[in-house]
Amino acid sequence: MCKTEILLAVVALSIGLVNSWDIAITNGDQLEFYSNQTKTSSEGTRFRDLTALAYDAVHNMLLFVDKENDNASIFSFHLATKKYQSLVRRRSYENIQGLAFDPVKGMLFWTDTNAKSIFWMSLMPGTKNDVYGNLLIKMNDEIPRAIAVDSCRGYIYWTNTNITNPTIERSRFDGSEREVIVNTDIYMPVSIAIDQGTKRLYWADDKEGIHFSIESSNLEGKDRQTLLRGVQHQPNALTVSKDSIYWVDLYKKIWKLAKDKNNAEPFELLSFSHKAPFGVIANYQVSDEIEGIPECDALSRMSKNKTAINDSFNIPKDRGLFCLYGVKVEGKLACKCSPGYIGDRCEISVCSNYCLQGDCSLTPGGEPTCSCKHGYKGEKCEVDVCNQYCLNNGVCTVNKDQIPECQCSADYEGQRCEMVKAAPIPAATNCNCTKETRSLYQAENSVQTDGEFVEPSECSQGWDTVRDPVIVVLGVLCGLLCVACTVLITKVLQLKRRPRIKKRIIVNKNVTPMTARPDQCEITIENCCNMNICETPCFEPRSTIRPTLGDAKPGKEEKKNLIANMELPDEY
Repeated sequence: MCKTEILLAVVALSIGLVNSWDIAITNGDQLEFYSNQTKTSSEGTRFRDLTALAYDAVHNMLLFVDKENDNASIFSFHLATKKYQSLVRRRSYENIQGLAFDPVKGMLFWTDTNAKSIFWMSLMPGTKNDVYGNLLIKMNDEIPRAIAVDSCRGYIYWTNTNITNPTIERSRFDGSEREVIVNTDIYMPVSIAIDQGTKRLYWADDKEGIHFSIESSNLEGKDRQTLLRGVQHQPNALTVSKDSIYWVDLYKKIWKLAKDKNNAEPFELLSFSHKAPFGVIANYQVSDEIEGIPECDALSRMSKNKTAINDSFNIPKDRGLFCLYGVKVEGKLACKCSPGYIGDRCEISVCSNYCLQGDCSLTPGGEPTCSCKHGYKGEKCEVDVCNQYCLNNGVCTVNKDQIPECQCSADYEGQRCEMVKAAPIPAATNCNCTKETRSLYQAENSVQTDGEFVEPSECSQGWDTVRDPVIVVLGVLCGLLCVACTVLITKVLQLKRRPRIKKRIIVNKNVTPMTARPDQCEITIENCCNMNICETPCFEPRSTIRPTLGDAKPGKEEKKNLIANMELPDEY
């Protein structure tokens, strides 16, 4: 008895947890649940980018799309057991925009805008399906986007967003009885939902420009009503509950509108700062939707026979297990991989990104090995043999033996261009190394030796238009000054020489008495003049030379007479 009470308590707690949300959304890599504008929980630890979202209220199961998953594209999440399961293998080129599920027949439907098609898959045990889904309807010009299921009457509804001919259409579950139910006054119907209680369709139309509308009709597309017209919204996904309509605005908002009030204003329910949500679904009780509707008897009976704990849909455990390069292990939820592959689904090749610059192959034991490209070596071909081998801007090449060789520039030599070539002695040339061209010439032609630059010898010769004329003028001036100095020195030396008297005068004592000596006195005036006049031994008495000049100084008149008879040398 005690165990039964505990089990009932757990059941009641589970029911409370499962129903503790008003709406659920896909936002980035998370499933998020909100109640009274507050996030109550979130799920998703293995996903990347969630988009389309559907709800099976009978089995308390969410179905959603992860467009960035490597292997599967559509998954299920059981709200009671908190378990995920992959359902449909991912196609290489797909864009799933709409998702719907029929709990009565266990059929999953989705739209692919890239393939312009509607696909389906049965989740009932024992059914055989293509792992990529089964094609239901292939279209030519239409672009199917949103999809909804009428489980009571066996119809699927979808929107066609080709703006040249937009429509809302429906068909049976097997694709038969296809018909267009809305094709007027519509631009781009981006989302659609069915309300079983009111037997009406609801859709969001993204009008041209900044306009949009929320509209409704009966299940045949008649009795159309416009619930809201507005601007500055970009609706994406739409869902209905018993009393309200919810839609996602790609301007990072979720809006709420009452179903039974005309001209009501929408209410901003949630706002997001980083990324706008993509899909939205409302929590509802199946009994509130289908009570008193005869067409829904099968759905009603199914919902009454399910409990909160045992309501998980009985999907085979290996439904989403795809062994890409291997086989399933019998009796186990596991794969046995082929040699060279690893991973839960044998989806990863051991050669994936193993060889950086070469081709990967497997050894007999399944181990990766690399055959490197020319010029590379190493276990993973990660080493470039030319990397930093040639110095001083040398060009590296690899010969057939994988040995690097260097082609050196003109100024270097050696196996790795590590030595500076000896600079040849240049021939004498005339170069104009002006102030403007000197630095450029030095940069282009100088040779570096031990960190110093040696200017080429050819730049030290030649005619400079400024320097060389000045040097010539100074040289001429120096030559003229030397000549002038020579002349002046010669003149000065000549002026200092004493005059030499060549004339000989014989003094006769009978004519001119010169001395008191009794015999003739003969002297050479030249020798006499070379002596001090006061010391001359040969002189004439004062009384005999100038009787009239008795008062004159002695010897003065004799000096004048001697000088009068002198003559300059011929060369002076």
